[in-house]
Amino acid sequence: MALERAGWKVVFANDISPAKYEMYRANFGSNEFSLGDIRHLKPQDIPDVSLATASFPCIDVSLAGNRKGLKGKHSSAYWEFHRLMEGMGKRRPRNVLLENVVGLLSSDNGGDLRQIVLSLNTLGYRCDLLLLDAADFVPQSRPRLFVVGRQGSWGSGRPPCDEARPPQVTRFIKQNSDLQWGISELPSLPRRRTRLEDLVERMDAADPSWWDKMRKMHLFRQISPRHKDLLRTLVAGDTFSYATVYKRVRPQGCRAEIRADGVAGCLRTPVGGSSKQFLIEAGRGEWRIRNMTAREYARLQGVPDSFTINVPYTKALHGFGDAVCVPVIEWVLNNGIPGTWSRAALAV
Repeated sequence: MALERAGWKVVFANDISPAKYEMYRANFGSNEFSLGDIRHLKPQDIPDVSLATASFPCIDVSLAGNRKGLKGKHSSAYWEFHRLMEGMGKRRPRNVLLENVVGLLSSDNGGDLRQIVLSLNTLGYRCDLLLLDAADFVPQSRPRLFVVGRQGSWGSGRPPCDEARPPQVTRFIKQNSDLQWGISELPSLPRRRTRLEDLVERMDAADPSWWDKMRKMHLFRQISPRHKDLLRTLVAGDTFSYATVYKRVRPQGCRAEIRADGVAGCLRTPVGGSSKQFLIEAGRGEWRIRNMTAREYARLQGVPDSFTINVPYTKALHGFGDAVCVPVIEWVLNNGIPGTWSRAALAV
């Protein structure tokens, strides 16, 4: 969706998830979609393109993961993407764009990200690094790291001070000055105009989606005193307001933590109790809680309501939890990968 908004045409796509394929097919058709493990793809399967994008598994590089890095079972999928780019030879796309969690910056003390940039350098790409938070575009906190690679001589080797390159990014670039960098000038980031309450699906108090009293009170007992005070403040409001809740494992045990600043927490795949995000409606002396809907997940990723969701609830949450935020990618494409050449792209 972001590629199309930025004027690109997707001519090849790949993912291993049948549910993601079903949603893709319902919204974009299936002619260019190759369903299956990237390890089974061959360079000759890839058509000629000007841009290759990839969002590889974050489990092994995430701060919340096992930190096995690019040697791990999941995040090592990056090397399959690299294999395809290398194997394309003279057909290699002029541009590449990678997306992953911010933990990639510190994985193996920065060694994993260095390997990625170096591996792209060996294929003729000078690289740029961006760190963007979806919260500048939509009411969801979702910081993500982007590696932009372009062939040829472009940009500079020194990172300018701008919003898209916070200190940890500029520090990494300076500490790895021997790599081949192409740092482009970027405009200021947009200023978000929406809040969580603007995207919430309104439900009547009698809707069965709201939790029953027993389940609600079980969660209330998991809330810390400080967050209970926050909830009481919301309940005392003259109008209804909205907040999100995550369950997290803390030294004291399982804790339910409330976020009430108009921004949802980072959407994740619904695996494990700490991954599920809940919605609180509070005010006028009462409060209710329910699971967030698939449509709310979509909206928080910048996806319009015209997008068809045709898979079971949990599968939909998994897809949107793994996804990228549409307006963020659109901004990166328009500002980090300028050019007037043929805009054909692949996405894996």
